[in-house]
Formats: sequence, C-alpha cells, structure tokens
Amino acid sequence: MRTSRAPLLLLLLALAGPAGAAAQPRDLAGEEARERSYVDALRREDAAIADRYVALRDARARAIADLRRAQERFNAMPPELRAGLVGEVRQGERAYAERSLALLDFLDARDRGAIAHYEEEIGRVRRHLEERGATRAELEKLLRRN
Repeated sequence: MRTSRAPLLLLLLALAGPAGAAAQPRDLAGEEARERSYVDALRREDAAIADRYVALRDARARAIADLRRAQERFNAMPPELRAGLVGEVRQGERAYAERSLALLDFLDARDRGAIAHYEEEIGRVRRHLEERGATRAELEKLLRRN
C-alpha cells in the first residue's frame, strides 16, 4: 500500500510547494502581484465570478495547509503508532483533491468561455475580410475596365 501512495504524495508535495523543497527560489512578490492582477481582472468583469474564484482558491489553500499538518503529525509519530493517523492523512488528501478539482473546473469553464468568445470574434473578423475581398475584387475589376 505504501508504494502505491508514494507517487500521489510526491505529486501533492510538489503541487503544494513545501518550504525549502523548490529547486529555484520562488518569486512570492511576483506571484502575489499576478494573483492580484488576475483577481482584479475578474472583478472588473464580474464581482461574483471574482468572489467565486477567491473562495475556491482559499479553500484549496486551506486544504493544502490541513494536509501538510496531517502529514507532519503522521511523520512525527513512530511507525508503530502511525496507523491511527492514516485516516486523517487520507481525508486530507481527499479534501485537497476535491478543492483542487473545483478550482480546475472553474478555470476550465472560464477558458472554454474565452475560447467561445474568441471563436465568435474570429468569425466576425473573417466575415469582414471576405467582405473586403469582394470589394477589392470589384475595385480591381473596375480598374481593368478603365
């Protein structure tokens, strides 16, 4: 059982970004600025959407913190006493996965909406190109007659 959970735990730790484990120092100020900028852009578009994103993001951050605490308690226990904390760690993993999936669902829906909007705009631009092409052909035909 331990070997099947090891890849998941490594993935969780990598996604959660444990302190001191990063190969490159994180630019926390830059990350915070990008995050604020993203939330501000969402808020300009729709305050309710921004609030939903912030709630999902914060719920995921709480789930990461809860999982880390459970893992720390688990790792601090002697191996013979860890069995009692397995359920807590699994619940933390489950909560982390659920919160992360909810955030991904939100981002995917936003991206799908953006794609649909861009496709509409591309269609509009193509129609303008076709109209100008027809106009161009008529004007070139007029030039050839003269």
